[in-house]
Amino acid sequence: MIDIKDNLLSEDVFNDLKTKMTSDVFPWFYHEGRVDDNDGLPALTHSFYNNNQVESTFYDILSNIIEVCKMKSIIRIKANFDYKNTKSFRTNIHTDLAEPIEGFKTGIFYLNDNNGKTYFENGNLVNSVANRFVKFSQNLKHGTQTHTDTNYRIVINFNWYDDNKINPIDINNFEWN
Repeated sequence: MIDIKDNLLSEDVFNDLKTKMTSDVFPWFYHEGRVDDNDGLPALTHSFYNNNQVESTFYDILSNIIEVCKMKSIIRIKANFDYKNTKSFRTNIHTDLAEPIEGFKTGIFYLNDNNGKTYFENGNLVNSVANRFVKFSQNLKHGTQTHTDTNYRIVINFNWYDDNKINPIDINNFEWN
């Protein structure tokens, strides 16, 4: 099941988040690939939270999303910055975690409007609309249909449980895709 929520944040909270993430002081880091290191699609990312610890001084700018979506046991939060492409194509389909775990959720928050999309193995497509949040089960494979109309596309990926059942010690054993 795919759950889409438009206008997740109030306009002022959303604008503050977008302003901070598109400022010249927000740190983006280079990675060889978007889905995996060998896909030939370099990307910029920012890790907010991973392996049971905050990894970014900007983590607090996400508190409203975490609260509105009632995320209890956060596993990972990572932003992706993609530059405009000359033609649209689909990245490899994947799940964020190599092995599915019951109750594990994936969410994508879109920071800007563009003609990119998230596509799913079941045929569903979700347009990139600013301030939209899409939530789905971690075992539903998904990928990106790249954009061609704006200079950039920014999404924030969330992985979490809706309850407090995860043991933090288990976090270090996750194998990410």
